[in-house]
Amino acid sequence: MLKEYIETSNLERSPLTNEYELLRVKDQKVKLILYNSGKLVFNETNETLDILKSILIREYDYDYYLGSDETGKGEWYGPLVVVVTALTSDEILELRLLGVKDSKTMKTNRIIEIAQEIMEKNIPYEYIVLSPESYNKLYQEFENEGKSLNDLMAWAHGRAIRELLERLEYEKVEVTVDKFDQMKMENRLKGLDRIKVKVIQKTGGECKTPVAAASIIAKYFFEQAVRGLNNEYKLDLKNMIPGDINPEILPYVAKTHFKNVKNIIR
Repeated sequence: MLKEYIETSNLERSPLTNEYELLRVKDQKVKLILYNSGKLVFNETNETLDILKSILIREYDYDYYLGSDETGKGEWYGPLVVVVTALTSDEILELRLLGVKDSKTMKTNRIIEIAQEIMEKNIPYEYIVLSPESYNKLYQEFENEGKSLNDLMAWAHGRAIRELLERLEYEKVEVTVDKFDQMKMENRLKGLDRIKVKVIQKTGGECKTPVAAASIIAKYFFEQAVRGLNNEYKLDLKNMIPGDINPEILPYVAKTHFKNVKNIIR
């Protein structure tokens, strides 16, 4: 849509500088570079922002759009973090202009920077940070009941979603969960008024701004927690393996069901 807008406007185009660029605009205070990948780089002048606001599609079907995501599931160290955000249509546009996108494409420093900017906007969100010690106890409880990690994650997502919904005033909301186990997640959301609450479980959910924002905040909390563990136990978890750590300390900094951790503790 941006490409079509520029091609039919009077904005002055500039020559492309490499094969990755789709178009380049430099017209007084407006500077834009659109890449073949869909990535957009722009200057933050009022003129440029006005163009982007006029093009980007806003959704007005719901009072809030919720997005739920987690981080830490795949790391043997650190916590499991689940975050749910609630955005209005205008806030979705605002965060897109801020640079909120799939956090897997972002560097850690940028994730931390944008997470802080999101939280400064007082956007409603709910989070659960399970420290390794708490995570290990819960995991064992679920395992004793014949349940899996997906059951634990569904519990955490469900709890965060319900707590955030209780804080909001709405007629209709849309909830998108980054999909991991549809049946377990549905079971945890039983009882919600589905006339007022539409639930979507989407693979690659970070393509939706509320989920992307949740992921960014979750990774911010994960990084903060890992830094705290490093300071408390004098470690550098990202650059260590479980075998480098005193086995007595591992249950407080690591997820003990991971095979490489379990082998050391044994």
